[in-house]
Amino acid sequence: MASTGQEITIGGVAKGSGMIHPNMATMLSFATTDAAVDPGFLQMTVKAVADETYNMLTVDGDTSTNDTFLAFANGQAGNPVIDERSPDAESFRNALHQVCNALTRMLARDGEGASHLITVRVDGARDVADARKAAKTIAGSNLVKSAVYGADPNWGRLMMALGRSGAEAQEEHVDLFVNGVCIMEAGTPIPFHRDAVIALMSGEQVDFRVSLNLADGVATAFGCDLTEQYVIINSAYTT
Repeated sequence: MASTGQEITIGGVAKGSGMIHPNMATMLSFATTDAAVDPGFLQMTVKAVADETYNMLTVDGDTSTNDTFLAFANGQAGNPVIDERSPDAESFRNALHQVCNALTRMLARDGEGASHLITVRVDGARDVADARKAAKTIAGSNLVKSAVYGADPNWGRLMMALGRSGAEAQEEHVDLFVNGVCIMEAGTPIPFHRDAVIALMSGEQVDFRVSLNLADGVATAFGCDLTEQYVIINSAYTT
């Protein structure tokens, strides 16, 4: 990113691969920047970005106490210090979000035994909290993950996970999309070209969109499919 004439660099690394749920857990990430950044603003930005990226990632639903996300800023770019009142504040936040979003997708795609990256975008929720609950529950559902592995556009699995998420949803308002193809409208399954959707789901990324059509809450969760390889990896693991 450019800051008042100076070029600023932000980089990041992350380690995943299993036991990532509900907020990070068994995950390490480190971001570095040569920007001069106010420590309080950096802390606030790291928390906000993590809530929208790393904390929206679920690999297998299991947890751990060992997680860390650290950001380091050394000020070597020579820019005016960025704080919450700075004209560069939003650009800095967006740049860090871009880095962490990319790493989140890589972590999901690299989940233990995974063959597909899953994204779940929920829009039209009552609020952001509801959107996050719904998206993350769907992304973490073993039946949804298994359906993705089998390239099965199973709307019933999606509705099941939505229903138990705790988010407000009214069946007659729900629209479902798989890789851009509508498979349910206003709570009713509609005809679609099944073979074409199966072909789309056979790629490395499957994108679900769930429109609740209640209000303006939006969130995206990230996950991966569930494969035989996951069982093999973890059945062979010993302490």
